[in-house]
Amino acid sequence: MMPPQEASPNQRERLWQIDFLARFRGQVTRQDLVQRFAIALSNATRDFTLYRQLAPQNLDYDHSDKVYRRAASFKPLFAYDREHTLQTLSLGQGVGLEPCTQTILVDNATALNQPDLDILAAVSRAIYGGQALCISYVSISSGETRREIVPHSLVNTGLRWHVRAYCRTHGQFRDFVLTRITAIHTTATPMDRQTESIDRDQDWQRLVKLELVPHPRAAYARAIELDYSLQPGQSLQLTARAATAAYLLRRWGVDCSLDAHLNPDEYQLALRDPQGVAKQANLAIAPGFTLENDR
Repeated sequence: MMPPQEASPNQRERLWQIDFLARFRGQVTRQDLVQRFAIALSNATRDFTLYRQLAPQNLDYDHSDKVYRRAASFKPLFAYDREHTLQTLSLGQGVGLEPCTQTILVDNATALNQPDLDILAAVSRAIYGGQALCISYVSISSGETRREIVPHSLVNTGLRWHVRAYCRTHGQFRDFVLTRITAIHTTATPMDRQTESIDRDQDWQRLVKLELVPHPRAAYARAIELDYSLQPGQSLQLTARAATAAYLLRRWGVDCSLDAHLNPDEYQLALRDPQGVAKQANLAIAPGFTLENDR
């Protein structure tokens, strides 16, 4: 039998697509390949035939829905790089099997924490399928506990990955750090669309306008203006979800104090009207924000 590495580069890419979608979406169809690679349906059929020869335990065919579903005995046919996998989930399946070849040397900052791919895959499948999960989760405040969650989105804060989910334990939508999920247990309880769907997550649906300005105490504001392609007196106008606005402000080191008193050498941007923003989004983790800001 031909191993996957001996397939042509184009067919190997399609085999990887089958493997990826089965692992992270939970199902895959011939039409997925036709649309992604602009190939004939007959070619897609041959790709699935080869994939099932290489990994006969990975897929179960659902004749009623005409879809290949991930089998319980699924084992990835390909090795997955965590950072590349996260990039693929973020940008869609267009990233492909191999990262783009660099034409010049680029030294990227090292990612200190990345989620376990099996945990990520289970969460991804639950999001796609609208399913609930029972997880073992370790938090800073309460240690390891069991939670029942209904995930709807992945969130990249720039420092770590979260899953946004309805927490049945606390009866509200919350963020869960993927690296703190130690185990996932299936649950047969279906999602309650009246309370647990993404449409019911008010902080996720509500958009907040953010206005960022060069720090008013910066010695050379022009340097900051050049960083962000601003003309003198201009500001950055951004829109963020209320659920994720504080992550953005934290990632970019934005001074969110009422009087912009943080060190401008470290915090080169400041948030205009933090009191107004705090009425729409939780800024508890935003740099310099205190409860006094909102009085």
